Amino acid sequence: MMMSTDLIPPAHSSVNEAEDPQYVRELWFEDGSIVIKAGNSLYRVYRGALSNHSPVFRDMLAFPQPLGSDSGLVDGYPFVELPDPDVEVTPFLKAVFEPEYFMPFPAHTTFGAVVGCLHLGNKYGVDFLRARALNHLSSGYPTTLSGFDLLNHYRPDITASALEEQSWESPNDATFTLRAIQLARVVDAPWILPAAFYALSSNFNRVGLVAFHGVLYNGVEIKLTMQEQRSFLQGYNVQRNGTVADALRFLFDPENIPGCKHPPQCVVERWKGLEYIREFIRSHPADPLLTWEWSDWKQLHGMCSKCLKTLKEIHQDARQAFWNQLPETYGLPSWDVLEHLKKDALGPNLTH
Repeated sequence: MMMSTDLIPPAHSSVNEAEDPQYVRELWFEDGSIVIKAGNSLYRVYRGALSNHSPVFRDMLAFPQPLGSDSGLVDGYPFVELPDPDVEVTPFLKAVFEPEYFMPFPAHTTFGAVVGCLHLGNKYGVDFLRARALNHLSSGYPTTLSGFDLLNHYRPDITASALEEQSWESPNDATFTLRAIQLARVVDAPWILPAAFYALSSNFNRVGLVAFHGVLYNGVEIKLTMQEQRSFLQGYNVQRNGTVADALRFLFDPENIPGCKHPPQCVVERWKGLEYIREFIRSHPADPLLTWEWSDWKQLHGMCSKCLKTLKEIHQDARQAFWNQLPETYGLPSWDVLEHLKKDALGPNLTH
């Protein structure tokens, strides 16, 4: 969710009034030295501070206005109109001018703030902000199965530390995953993609065909490239057609478990488990990692301890095997390569 911008119409502005521009109160500094417009929002901030943080803005603002010209001025101050949406510019500028607004991971933030700071931090060369936002985004897309399980509370008996938690709340609109995939491409963060593509596949019933046709997310047009569409479709077909069955194979294979104390009873329990999970498979056909949740083991309460222990091991091995192949499933480099890229990008203080 994006923060409230508290927009109020500006006084005596020379920009086009037909557009009904509004200024963002918390980013309209009375002693500011430059006016920025993005979308329908106006900001009055400090030119020197912005130039110090951003070499792109430094170059952009280096050219003096011609003498006698006020075409590039608003109320006598330099005026710059950005092509970026205000839904991203607002958190970006707040992060630049209000240090406590967007703190380093593991401080909590919002997905909107992460997107704005990462996209525009990357675009305008604000390196500290790009790195900070990239760390935040990565916290929601783990590169290990244990990280995935912690993120999804798969094991209620194991709690995550602050350094293992996602630092932003996932929006209710499932299409935010498309934005994360697009952003990972723009900022060259491919280690985000396996978990993001997995999430897109497992939520395909909520996202639908906009995964291919595109969608407006917070007013920003989001569309996967043709290569991303092919990668997604390839992985979705694999994830749907077989991997869920592999994850549930423990319920019927092997038929007999050595050391079983009550063979007939344990076989019946396993078939009851299959019947129990049937409806979930129909409604979640591409979610092999969470098809059988930890709480579902109570459905096999009549099974002997030997069989129960063995089936848990078989199931976990199947989940790990699927995770190991997840990048290749979506046409991406191996986890080893992606982990190396992640460590290079996030530095030695990598925490997730």
